[in-house]
Amino acid sequence: MALDTVLIAGAGPTGLALAISLAKNGIPCRIIDKKLEHTIGQRGSGVQPRTLEIYNFLGVLPEILAASMSAQPLVMYEADGVSIKAEVGIAQDVESTPSKPYINMRLIGQYKHEELLRAHLAKTGNQVELGVELHSFEQFPDRVVAHIVEHQGNGVDKESTIEVGWIVGADGARSVVRHQLGLTFLGESRKEQLIVGDIRIKNSPLDGTKWHLWGDASTKMITLRPYAIEGDDRYYTVAAGTLLDRQKAASSREAYIEEFKEISGRNDIEFGDLICLSHLRLNIRMVNKFGEGRVFVAGDAAHIHSPSGGQGLNTGVQDAFNLAWKLSHVIKHLSPPSLLNSYTAERLHVVAAMLSETTAILKKTFQASAGNIEGFERNWELRQFGVNYRGSDIVLDDGDKSEVVDPYRSGDDGRVRGGDRAPDAPGLLTKNGTRTSVFEILDPTKHTVLLFGAAANDGAFRDDYPTEVVSILSVYPQDTLTGAELGGMIDVEGHAYRSYAVSGGEAVIVRPDGVIGARVRDADGLRKYFGKILV
Repeated sequence: MALDTVLIAGAGPTGLALAISLAKNGIPCRIIDKKLEHTIGQRGSGVQPRTLEIYNFLGVLPEILAASMSAQPLVMYEADGVSIKAEVGIAQDVESTPSKPYINMRLIGQYKHEELLRAHLAKTGNQVELGVELHSFEQFPDRVVAHIVEHQGNGVDKESTIEVGWIVGADGARSVVRHQLGLTFLGESRKEQLIVGDIRIKNSPLDGTKWHLWGDASTKMITLRPYAIEGDDRYYTVAAGTLLDRQKAASSREAYIEEFKEISGRNDIEFGDLICLSHLRLNIRMVNKFGEGRVFVAGDAAHIHSPSGGQGLNTGVQDAFNLAWKLSHVIKHLSPPSLLNSYTAERLHVVAAMLSETTAILKKTFQASAGNIEGFERNWELRQFGVNYRGSDIVLDDGDKSEVVDPYRSGDDGRVRGGDRAPDAPGLLTKNGTRTSVFEILDPTKHTVLLFGAAANDGAFRDDYPTEVVSILSVYPQDTLTGAELGGMIDVEGHAYRSYAVSGGEAVIVRPDGVIGARVRDADGLRKYFGKILV
């Protein structure tokens, strides 16, 4: 294979998002998965707003929104299994804003999620290769030699060796890539355990718009959540609790049904086929770094934790999006290889904060108090708008260098600093009279420089940067009459100047991953930023 090719081991959402991002950048990749069949079942169904924004940039969002639904309220039952004790809005929908058009979490089964990503990847000419496993690799200064095994069925395996430029392990908690790199995976194994799976219910008497819970995690708890697809009789189920015999409950369809009846007290639910059921032991661990040389890890290969809070899949996709543009720039010889060091530097603090968040939710869920509701409520920060890279070596900002940065919250504190998520701003009038928005302008293959105020007409900002990776656009205030004629855009509704908290002449540089790379007042600041990024 060509030495600009990226080999991706693992075809879950992390690996697929990475493959799509690389394809957008024109980077050849090969994506393999040792599984013989694609994922089945719902697990990993919560897609947070920050991930929806990534899918918008990648062109996948319309399909995701069409196939997903809002988070269902959770109904908790009394001991009789029928009377309602409480109803909890786990992640309640709120009204979108100009700066946050995708403000609510969406639910989509992981099987469907991956199917849509694979379909989008196929449009780029790439396909997932099932039954192909990365066995080992050796690194060299200019390439990686990978040894792969193709599982052809009937116990027949075919071994081969290929040369690629780079490897990314998105190969899960038992990552071959992580093990061979020798990365540490420190953390803890929790005593709390779960069983998760999917099962059919015939003529269900349950409300198909809600998530149902019986019992309590301090002893025994079991839940059923409908797929909420018209005519679909499938339900996602989770069972947990300090007194639950998880091995037994997950051993067979009959054992699961017996456990359900004991916990819920319901005998009026007729179960159909068991689709899948597994015993999940909770581990909370993360790597000490996200790669070495030409090999990287992402997603569960880099961090595992409690599923509480719906953060893991989303964090993996965000790993991929952070890495993709940097790797693409380096492969195209637009950026120095040292840029890749920022992948670890930026993601490590975010993942550590995420583990803290999800562990706190896990403890609340399993705390020994009957009728516990707190463990099922989801705070605003889980939508991930506040995830940021303030203080990163490749971010330029004139703000307070002594501030204590919260990697999970500071980016949503209203200050719009370098390292924060770039907000949207609709109502931008172009020279041809059409309206657009910041999100429609941003491009996952290049930096977008937005020139505000006096900077909009300052030719010094328009140095000879490579157009394939830098787009420079002027944004004029809403009371400007000639801005569009000058080739820029008029902020006719004022959202851009408000969302970006602009005061005076300023350039805001948005990276290909939708993060503000810099806020600068003069052309020297622009050159200083790109001096860190481009060769």
